[in-house]
Amino acid sequence: MSSIHFTSLTQRFAIWFFLVALLPILLIGYSLLQTFETEIHKAAIQQVSAIADKKVEQINSYLYERLHDANLIQATETTHQAIDQFTNVFNQHGIDAEVYRKLDATYREHFERFVEGAGYYDVFLISTEGWVVFSYAHEHDFATNLLTGPYRDTGLGQVFRQALDTGKSSISNFEYYNPSKGAIAAFVGVPIFIEGEMHGVFALQIYSERVFEVLTNNVGLGKSGETIVTRLENDRMALVMAPLKDEPDAALKRTISLDDPILSVTIKKSLDGQTGGGTAIDYRGNEVVAAWRYLPRMSWGMVVQIDVEEAFASVFRVRTTGLVILGLTFILVILGALLFNRRVVTPLKKLNQGAQAIALGDLRQRVPIEGWDETGKLADAFNTMTERLNTSYRELEARVAERTAELEYANAELAIKEEETRSVVEHMVDCVVTTDERGVMLSVNPVVEKLFGYTSEEAIGQNVAILVPEPDRSQHEFYMERYCKTGHGQEYIGRPYLPGSHGIGLGREVEGVRKNGELIPIYLAVSEYFVGEKRHFTGVMRDIREHVKIMKDLENARLEAEQANQAKSAFLAAMSHEIRTPMNGVIGMIEVLQQSSLTSYQMEMTSLIRESAFALLEIIEDILDFSKIEAGRIEIELTPIPLATVVEKACSMLEHMATSKEVELTLFTDPAIPEEVFGDALRLRQVLVNLINNAIKFSSGQQQPGRVSVQVTMTESSPDRVSVAFQVTDNGIGMSEEALKRLFMPFTQGDASTTRRFGGTGLGLTITHHLVELMGGEITVQSAPGKGSTFTVHLSFKPSPAKPVSSENVIDLTGLSCLVLGGDEGLSNDLVAYLKYAGANVERAADLIAARERIKALPATQWLLVIDAGHEEPPVDELRLAFRTRSSLNSHDHPHFVIVKRGRRHRGRIEEDGMVTLDGNILYRQSFLQAVAVAAGKAKLEEEIPFLEEAKRITPPSREEALRQGKLILVAEDNEINQKVIRQQLALLGYAADVVADGREALRRWESGDYALILTDLHMPEMDGYQLTQSIRTAQTLLNRIPIVALTANALKGEADRCRAIGMDDYLSKPVQLEQLRVTLGKWLQVPEHKPVMPDEPIPASQPTTSVDVSILETLVGNDPAIIREFLQDFHINAKEIGKQLHAAYQANQFDKIKAAAHKLKSSARSVGAVGLGEWCAKIEQAAKDSNEKELTSLLPHFEAEMTAVDSYLDTLDKTR
Repeated sequence: MSSIHFTSLTQRFAIWFFLVALLPILLIGYSLLQTFETEIHKAAIQQVSAIADKKVEQINSYLYERLHDANLIQATETTHQAIDQFTNVFNQHGIDAEVYRKLDATYREHFERFVEGAGYYDVFLISTEGWVVFSYAHEHDFATNLLTGPYRDTGLGQVFRQALDTGKSSISNFEYYNPSKGAIAAFVGVPIFIEGEMHGVFALQIYSERVFEVLTNNVGLGKSGETIVTRLENDRMALVMAPLKDEPDAALKRTISLDDPILSVTIKKSLDGQTGGGTAIDYRGNEVVAAWRYLPRMSWGMVVQIDVEEAFASVFRVRTTGLVILGLTFILVILGALLFNRRVVTPLKKLNQGAQAIALGDLRQRVPIEGWDETGKLADAFNTMTERLNTSYRELEARVAERTAELEYANAELAIKEEETRSVVEHMVDCVVTTDERGVMLSVNPVVEKLFGYTSEEAIGQNVAILVPEPDRSQHEFYMERYCKTGHGQEYIGRPYLPGSHGIGLGREVEGVRKNGELIPIYLAVSEYFVGEKRHFTGVMRDIREHVKIMKDLENARLEAEQANQAKSAFLAAMSHEIRTPMNGVIGMIEVLQQSSLTSYQMEMTSLIRESAFALLEIIEDILDFSKIEAGRIEIELTPIPLATVVEKACSMLEHMATSKEVELTLFTDPAIPEEVFGDALRLRQVLVNLINNAIKFSSGQQQPGRVSVQVTMTESSPDRVSVAFQVTDNGIGMSEEALKRLFMPFTQGDASTTRRFGGTGLGLTITHHLVELMGGEITVQSAPGKGSTFTVHLSFKPSPAKPVSSENVIDLTGLSCLVLGGDEGLSNDLVAYLKYAGANVERAADLIAARERIKALPATQWLLVIDAGHEEPPVDELRLAFRTRSSLNSHDHPHFVIVKRGRRHRGRIEEDGMVTLDGNILYRQSFLQAVAVAAGKAKLEEEIPFLEEAKRITPPSREEALRQGKLILVAEDNEINQKVIRQQLALLGYAADVVADGREALRRWESGDYALILTDLHMPEMDGYQLTQSIRTAQTLLNRIPIVALTANALKGEADRCRAIGMDDYLSKPVQLEQLRVTLGKWLQVPEHKPVMPDEPIPASQPTTSVDVSILETLVGNDPAIIREFLQDFHINAKEIGKQLHAAYQANQFDKIKAAAHKLKSSARSVGAVGLGEWCAKIEQAAKDSNEKELTSLLPHFEAEMTAVDSYLDTLDKTR
């Protein structure tokens, strides 16, 4: 088939104009019409969706306002008073009583403001038992029970049970409510909480008209629009909740079937919780534009709709109008195209002729300007272009001549720069060499002769390998070739090839070889560049012989410094050993002396000597720690540690110091802290002891009583990390800004007077600061002169995996009601935290006045009062009176007490039934909770029965007796004083020992097989402790292995590990304290068979001549006269009180109380040395246990006589001590 060719411009223009212009117009017109219809459709959907959203917003806002009103009303003090008063009067008198009518009149005006002002139908007050105790309208639902009564299933009953079960507010659905004459109503219910306890429920009854008004408002929906609100009746039926347009009475009557998927599609979507819009068939079968929404608060589905016929009426009108306009446009476009074609063709032909002439090189050719403006402008532009081409051609010829002259000038400048560069390279102090890719030197600067001995002429043309020593010289060409091919090369000269590495672009120290074969150190930097496509290299080499010499000198200096540091460590170890050795004799002999018969003055002097000796040891420890910190040899161990226990032990270590300096020391450990964490208990305790020690020291001796508070709280917590803050606060002398700046510097204190007044080396805080940093934490301080100081240590720990907690260690106070009396400045906040941790319900009162008021409103149950009494007398009688005057108190209810005082008693003491006292200084959480449990009757007081050594000195066994018992000890010690000390200490503990002066003699003695344990010094002549241990361990077998315990004055870290590594079993640091020695020997040997005096055992026949043997008490608490006097005074007072209780119980014939009083006095009497009185108490306790009245009658005179003797003795002792 032959193709049609249009050679005429007119024909082609007409056809293409039709295709390009008219066809798009048709397509665009059609597209616009479709777009308009689509937009109208979207606009209709958006309109009904917006109306639906507005209705949802209005309904939700209305319901939220009702909930908000209910919450506001129930939160008022008047409502709180009303619910309690209406409940009490309703329960006691009923609604017909005069007292109820007066109460109703009192509160009716209060609730009338809400009913009349806010437009509510009714308000209700409902007790927790379900009774409607108040109703404003007094309809049939008044005074009914919403749990069991006829209206339990109404909306009112539903919101009441919801509030009672969940403690949250709610709103019911609208329904017909019979008590209100069948009106449609809904209810709002909110719980009434008073101080965390639910006292009842407040409810509002609201009208349906406001909601129906919103739903039936058809503004914006035209004539056919309406809103359908339904609630799911069952799986197949939906209940209409509001009037319909055509059925005003449809609310709660009309149902719509959900079985027809076409007629119920929008309603079903709304009830399914979907949100959307579109066209659909409604419940009447009409096609509508609808938007559906879900109201979750009411479980309603809402559909807002308008008929399609009304919504899209404008679309049909626009479609007809659009088609008419499109047809007229089509005709006009065709006429315009014909006219345009005729007026444009002729000028274009003339332009074509002119363009062809210019293409042949005739730049003087011009075309005539004619035709329409645009065509004329095109011809004018064509002529302008031709003129500019002619001008540009002439200018180009002139510019070529100018650029040629500039190029010649640039070449001359380049030659000058090249000469300058060459001069710089030749005069550099470094040797510069350029090579090609094979390593042949292309250029060198004159430094090559100075560095390598080659002249420039000798070097150029040679391979750069001549400057490299073997074995890399013979391999250099291979390295270069491999790099050029693969990009890999030799990273270090003289080192094996490393894949993927090379030395290009890197600087490094290498060895070069001079012309005479001398090896020299040089610094080499190689770079790569290209000339065209050829690869070249530049090497810059610097003579570093002087640098290498300096580095060797520095290394020698470093080695000398390390040797000096080692010498310093050795000196410190020697110093520790040399000082601890005589100190062992001093402290050991002091402890021996304290076991002898001394007067109070002599005992005080020996205590001062012992404290001074230990103070000197602390200074030595600080110096050693500081030295180890400087040397970086302190390591932090990470082992599971009980954090609270570490803190408690740190405080208990300083208890005696705080007592002697009359400083109050309090402790709080956050119960939220995990039981165990990973940390270093030793270093943490060292940090805390340093800080607490300083706090006690600097807060003592002031005008006001000294106070130190230790607070341990958890600041952050995650499954794998907990952050803990350790805060030590005192009210001491404080520090200035200048002192704070140098606080953590070694050997530094606030000023010279601080050292004179309080002593110290100034190392403690420096060591503390370094230890905290080593543990990954930080330490901060806040202080001002005269205002005290607060040190805070922030540390992060990894929690240890939780371990099963023994039920014996868990104190559960769940259900216990406690009232804590005390201000914020005392311990009350800490006590509240402990009680809540244990599960107790806690109330607070700042002082006695507030407590009296608070007690009036407390529920009638068993209460336990925790009193933070401080140094004051607790107001026990006043609080008991306040409980007795309460009208709601049952006859059997009376409060129990836990009284926290200040003193030295850390365990709870039962003062009387339901009353326990304990000390607030260094108050352990477990001790406090145990005391609370005892006072509440949830636990029994565990009486502490310490091991009592014999009142008189133990007589050690003879050597033969110890050998026969298999408990003979061998001591290897070269120092004569230490020999005497250890022998005397062992004798005091009931052990016999052989003492030798060196390890060789000890080894010979051991071979006899007579000994059960060896105590050995580490540094002795002939054979030291290490060699002795190695010899014994090598010679013995597992069956006859003997325990070996090291005695050393070396306090440096690592000594204990070294001892165990060579086979020793334990380690004691000099000076050896008697208690440490006793514990260690008890660990490896059986305790000597010396029968102690136990509190509950029968007292031997040989009783002391006095009524009270004070030496028994001294074995328990030491020889401090002040402590002995305080214990005896406490016992004196309590014994009289318990004696009175025992007599009163005897008169009332109450055997249980007699037994309890006798048991309590028996234990305390034996502990202070009143053993005779304790025996009579034991007999009375047994008689009361057997209910033997006759036996009690015969025992009481003896008891009274012994009580009189004890009382007389204590009075005399009080005057003489």
